[in-house]
Amino acid sequence: MFSRTNTQPRILLVDDDANQITLLNNVLKNIGQVFFEQKGCSAVEQAIKTRADIILLDIEMPDLNGHQVLAQLKEHPKTCDIPIIFITSHDSAEDQLRCLEEGAVDFIAKPLQPNIVAARVNTHLMLRNKERELLEVYRHAQVTLNSIGDAVITTGQDCNVTFMNPTAELMTGITLHDALGRPIEEIMPLRIGDDGPIHINPMRICIEENRVAGMALNCQMMKQNGRWISVEDSAAPLISESGQVTGAVIVFDDINESRAMALKMSHTLQYDQLTSLPNRFLLMERLNTEMARSQKNNTNLGLILFNIDRFKLINEEFGDALLKKIAQRIKAQLSNNETLSRHNADEFMLLVPDLEHPSDLANLAVTIKEQVMQLTALWPEIHNFSMSMGLSVYPNDSLDAQSLMLHADAALLRAKTDSSHEGLCFYSEEMELRFLSRRQRYTQITSAIANQNIVALYQPMINPSTGDLEAVEALMRIKDEDGSLIPPIEFIPLAEETRLIIPLGERMIQLAFTELKHWSDRGRHIRMCLNVSPVQFLDPHFMPFLLDAIDQYKVNPALVELEVTESLMLQNLEQVTRDMQQLRALGISISIDDFGTGFSCLGYLKDLPVDVLKIDKSFIAQLNTQEPDAILVKTITTLTQSMKLKSVAEGVESLDQVQQLQDLGVSLLQGYYFSRPIPANEIKESYPL
Repeated sequence: MFSRTNTQPRILLVDDDANQITLLNNVLKNIGQVFFEQKGCSAVEQAIKTRADIILLDIEMPDLNGHQVLAQLKEHPKTCDIPIIFITSHDSAEDQLRCLEEGAVDFIAKPLQPNIVAARVNTHLMLRNKERELLEVYRHAQVTLNSIGDAVITTGQDCNVTFMNPTAELMTGITLHDALGRPIEEIMPLRIGDDGPIHINPMRICIEENRVAGMALNCQMMKQNGRWISVEDSAAPLISESGQVTGAVIVFDDINESRAMALKMSHTLQYDQLTSLPNRFLLMERLNTEMARSQKNNTNLGLILFNIDRFKLINEEFGDALLKKIAQRIKAQLSNNETLSRHNADEFMLLVPDLEHPSDLANLAVTIKEQVMQLTALWPEIHNFSMSMGLSVYPNDSLDAQSLMLHADAALLRAKTDSSHEGLCFYSEEMELRFLSRRQRYTQITSAIANQNIVALYQPMINPSTGDLEAVEALMRIKDEDGSLIPPIEFIPLAEETRLIIPLGERMIQLAFTELKHWSDRGRHIRMCLNVSPVQFLDPHFMPFLLDAIDQYKVNPALVELEVTESLMLQNLEQVTRDMQQLRALGISISIDDFGTGFSCLGYLKDLPVDVLKIDKSFIAQLNTQEPDAILVKTITTLTQSMKLKSVAEGVESLDQVQQLQDLGVSLLQGYYFSRPIPANEIKESYPL
């Protein structure tokens, strides 16, 4: 009846003890997604960010104790209803009573018993879920009553008003506040016909006789301003669980014929009768409005024309039901800004305002096509079902609405007649070429994820004094269908834009940790450096995934180093700082990749828990000159030494560079002079300097 979500419960641990966090993570990770916060002062913010379903809260913490944190959580409107379980070694009756009186739902004493912890968390999550289901039913009912066009009034057993929806307030001319507790006859006086006798309110009959009742066909109701209107209704008794009549509900409507006919004619002129979508006339009106707005704001808008291939044959077999399903599938992918219309019998047109990039229009078209094509799984008897799409963009393709529609139609024709377009074509050839390239790369990425064609190569980092191997950087490649490896510069930007970088990054962590475990088992303690995209680092699932992977592969966190770019600091410095501190508490080190090419603010270096600065290869290449880039290498090296950080020189390609970097005191060297990125089994113990 109502929506159901299959997402895992979100469990937040607030505890300053890393060992206890690890223990609880092992106990609870099979129950739901586990997040943690080590500072009591940040608990409220973390609970809001993670949208926690339950919180396990330690009482003894250094900054704020558990009782203070609980008080803050209960004061904040976004966290006040989250169930909180206290964890503490204080298990006296007085301590337990205090926790419960302050608003905690349960109390778990240390030392923790895993089975008891899991059972209690499960119990409270089930209670939380039941509470949400009841709340959802209430909200659905409230929204429904407030949204429907019919007036609804309820009364108690005494026929005094207990509820009115907004439509009832409008039709009667009185607010719910003023009507509460008053007899129904005062709120909606009834009579039969013009100047006829008083009509008994059907709610009286419902309550007295416990049955559904209605008004006479020619019944009229007097509004509070004294004006009579024609109404029709249906009333029913409200029955308790024990079968007792507790009140009644009446649903009624104004049946003014001219008003009803005008609304019906207006809807018929502007909307498709089968799908209730705007028709081409209403779309043209909205398109002209949006084009004027786009011209004023200097923005783009796009049109997507969808055509159902072989529509006549399909429609003869499956009728209108399939058309309605297609319309529903398209609408499900839209926000509130787009306008979807049924353009012709076999065509839909979508108006997309406020385009940032034309590629966004293509991405939306591909997503819609994928969703519509899933109908073949629900209707396996549909054979050769497909959809073609033509795209046009304002102002690139046209400056008037009619031409923009015609250009979308021309693009559609090319999509249908030229199989190389795979059913989707831009009107502009330049945009089409760009889209084809992006589509090919997008397909390669999704194929690599689905078929696990993600390859990890490793580039050694060398001690400049001894030539010994100290660390490796794990570098991602994806394998094409022909077996060739695609370099990251060709797919990482698109992967970050489409958030496919998250499954790519997760697979790289698994590959790298597999190799790190293999090396550790053989007594080779090599630090593994992993590049983490800002998109993945800021994803709320990244930290739980990383913790779970460390536990699953049994790797030493001290051998794990995360490389992040300076651009990460520009996005959410507060969250980044907090997450880095949590990683450092586990023993993981942090390096800033390509330092000097981006933000390069000394302020964040002072505040962030950073261990390593990697000097970009573009600066290393200038070491033999007096260019500013060469001077910058010396400056960065001096900076790292003064801040007690390590430095890594990337892109080392000559003996002369090695010698200069040795003189400068760089901590580690990396580059083609020692090795290209290679498979793990080719990594050596040491390299000649």
